[in-house]
Amino acid sequence: MKSLFEPASQKPLSSLLFPDRPEEFLGQPHLMGERGILRRLIAVRSFRSMVIHGPPGCGKSAFVHLLQKVLPFHFEVVRAGESSGGELKKAIDRGVSYRQSGQDCLLVIEEIDRFTRTQQDVLVPALERGDLLLLGLSFDNPLRALLPPLASRLLLFSFQPLSPEDLLTLLERGRQFLEKRDRSPVSISPEAASVLVRRSGGDGRKLLLLFEALVISRKDHGERREVQIGLPEVHGMEAGSGGIFYDREQHYDLISAFIKSIRNHDPDSAIHYLARMIESGEDPVFISRRLVILASEDVGLANPHALTVAVSCLEAVRSIGMPEGRIVLAETSLYLALSPKSNSAYRAIDRAIREVREGFLPPVPFFFRNVSPSSVIQSGAFPDKRDPYLYPPEMPNGVSPQSGLPEGHTVYSPPERLVGEESEMVKRLERWRRQKGNPEEDEK
Repeated sequence: MKSLFEPASQKPLSSLLFPDRPEEFLGQPHLMGERGILRRLIAVRSFRSMVIHGPPGCGKSAFVHLLQKVLPFHFEVVRAGESSGGELKKAIDRGVSYRQSGQDCLLVIEEIDRFTRTQQDVLVPALERGDLLLLGLSFDNPLRALLPPLASRLLLFSFQPLSPEDLLTLLERGRQFLEKRDRSPVSISPEAASVLVRRSGGDGRKLLLLFEALVISRKDHGERREVQIGLPEVHGMEAGSGGIFYDREQHYDLISAFIKSIRNHDPDSAIHYLARMIESGEDPVFISRRLVILASEDVGLANPHALTVAVSCLEAVRSIGMPEGRIVLAETSLYLALSPKSNSAYRAIDRAIREVREGFLPPVPFFFRNVSPSSVIQSGAFPDKRDPYLYPPEMPNGVSPQSGLPEGHTVYSPPERLVGEESEMVKRLERWRRQKGNPEEDEK
């Protein structure tokens, strides 16, 4: 009789189905198809240092397993969040030893974007000397987190979520594996399979986890009767989990509905979708960040205090966490939903960026330039003493007639329907523009 604690039986189904040959690899046809660059590198046994980023369950771990099967390398695996600088140096030293003995070493670093600058500094000379090859893994594009000297030595590839077709293939492989391992028939209806694929949101690991849990829950232990999975079983699992399967699609659908409800002055819908995200286990910091964006993009100058409230919400949620953070999120959501709205700041910066990209780059007027000696020497231009900078606080109305852009060129365009504090701001702007043309005009 097999022990209940036999290690192999505790491995997740996703690990048991890792590919041993390139043709068994699922997903990433742009990289692992017959003409894909990674497939070709594997075929000629000529690996290069690289970083692969992609969402959970897209095949990064499966790719590492495949490399271990087909490449004659020594593998060192390091997890950034759990490894110190000393452990990293030991792994590199072991790689050097294998290299000196004639065997290449591939250093696999999980969550490479979490490496500190000091840890990254250790990697650069090892790569420069050719002591080892590096394979970095990350959920998000790590380039911003990597030091330029390290990033310039790495290829960058993006893995995408698995397609529904790949997920169905993976599900069938899982069904066959469980059937063979447990020596009992397993079947799943096309409708149930479709629901599981949709709920997994492109995450193969999640798909197999859900499927294996369903199979185990339907087994009559000690008997080898067929396990049948249909829609009732899938819906039963949903009901048992509070009716919420939070897949990638729902993640974006709910946050979209939440933001659009606030934008539309709908506090009831906003709180409803907030509750659904909280109950689904959404990261409260992610929600808070979206509120900060909304405060600038949609509330904007109509209520400038909204940004302060949203930033305070972000800091409070980070500080106190959940479940108390739900109250802060609710208060901020209601505040933003009940605030007047203006997207003039959003429109202004986008217009300015578009103009710059299209070539609108007028020279900075001499009276606005930095007149330090070094800047004068570098530019070769000297400010015109006949046209000095006019200090606004010393002008009669605190406004100088000088402008940083050609006359008549504007970027900020007030909305036709002025609401909230922006209406008073625009009145001040109109007065200041008049006074620029007539500095002696009285304040009104």
